[in-house]
Amino acid sequence: MRIERNDFGCTIELDGEIEAVLQTSMGLGWSGIGFTDVQLGSHGTVSIVQQGIHFALSLAPPSQRFLCSGQTYHFSEDNIIVLEPGAAVVEHWTGRFRTLALRLAPEAVERITDVSLAKSQVRTRFVPSRSQIAVGHLLQAVSADLETGCSSGPLLVESVSATLLQLFSNAEAPPRRAGPTLTSAQATTLRDLILAHLTDPLSLQQLADSIGTSVGHLVRAFRTSFGVTPYQFILRERVNRAQDLIATGTLSLSEIVPLAGFSDASQMSKTFRRLTGQPPRAFARVARGSRPAGPSNA
Repeated sequence: MRIERNDFGCTIELDGEIEAVLQTSMGLGWSGIGFTDVQLGSHGTVSIVQQGIHFALSLAPPSQRFLCSGQTYHFSEDNIIVLEPGAAVVEHWTGRFRTLALRLAPEAVERITDVSLAKSQVRTRFVPSRSQIAVGHLLQAVSADLETGCSSGPLLVESVSATLLQLFSNAEAPPRRAGPTLTSAQATTLRDLILAHLTDPLSLQQLADSIGTSVGHLVRAFRTSFGVTPYQFILRERVNRAQDLIATGTLSLSEIVPLAGFSDASQMSKTFRRLTGQPPRAFARVARGSRPAGPSNA
């Protein structure tokens, strides 16, 4: 199978078999950001010419060889590749394996970082994933979000992109100082917007537009002001809403799932457990058991 594609600042020519497309962002309309999670067949070759920035995670490759700038990198374990603008790489593989790739077009990089592509300072590298465990978690989180319906819209993938761009930037750290903060009015506007659209997909651009700032400034100032990323804040508020609805005792858990902004019961249960330490059913037993009893008929 031969595939040629040019999208999200990346030209790809693949000669090999794609056994399964596990997840893809195609058709979702993410601005300048593309994501794929695929199972590759027993052998093949792919060449990539990068104009934006490319992050990829390979899981359990039997044998994988990359040729880039006259150097060869060989892996037979989980690994991560990062490609800078202008990078060209040829990959040969044997043996079935899974690969997750996040591709950022130049305009997406500039929107998220607030600097020109030339100043992004992300450099090409090939490393075992055990040296950058967080990267694997982040890319697999995007795939899992797609699998469950992507209820947060592009917000998670934009947050992951911002984190990866910062993580792999070689720019010298500026003198230590307090990060930008939101004004009280901006924080209130963002909180009200999020709560009013808790069941709707939001993007970083929508949040930034609501307070008249850039996405890059929003990402930094939001974390400084709220202590979490916008995506984490939304998840926390969805769990808070689920707790309030459960405590009323008038709705079943299946009815609460969409009202709290979750795509399905599994996503709500996992998020609820991670943020509260217990599953929704356990919380429901305690919350409903502690409600005052009705008037006695005696």
